[in-house]
Amino acid sequence: MPAKIFSMEARQDGGARLALNYKHAGRSGIQRLSCDLPQAGLLQLVLFAEALSLRKRFGQLVASDVSVEGLVVSYDPAQRDLHVERQAGYSRQTAFVPVEVFQSEMAGMTDICIAQAEASKHGAALKHLLAGCTAPAKLEELLGQDEADLAMHQLREIALLLLAQEASARGSALGRQLRGKKSQEQARQAVSGLVLELAAELVPVSA
Repeated sequence: MPAKIFSMEARQDGGARLALNYKHAGRSGIQRLSCDLPQAGLLQLVLFAEALSLRKRFGQLVASDVSVEGLVVSYDPAQRDLHVERQAGYSRQTAFVPVEVFQSEMAGMTDICIAQAEASKHGAALKHLLAGCTAPAKLEELLGQDEADLAMHQLREIALLLLAQEASARGSALGRQLRGKKSQEQARQAVSGLVLELAAELVPVSA
């Protein structure tokens, strides 16, 4: 089996190892760009990949990038490939990876991060509240029912990743709301509010 151009390998500490094989202009042979990402860094890369996928679904493609541990991944709607840059000390590597290849490999990492969020202290409660969030009417108007359902599924996944991280932070107000019996309505409003906020970023103002 030929080696993958781009690969992500999960690590036991919750992070991942990224590897990208590329051809460097002016040099013979195949070069390799690689780095280890901590759990928080992997989450940022997953959120970047999910946002790219959602914006593509809505036709709202915009330039964006994510920076993690000396690694910068950039997207330009005018290009077919993502630009990847790795800075380690005085060493700098740059390469490109097709968006489709990146998204395909990141799907496995997304599943891992979602499983971690669901297994977190407040994961079950957040998942329950997210299941009760209804899709904004504009989604179905823009995409049709089937695509709107898929978009809403992705919105809930992104919200779960963000909220699980927030709720687990020390002194988190959301964490306190989720734990308290009398503050469940506040928690529900916070969860629903984030989903609506994420959806609003994708729905054109004119819609």
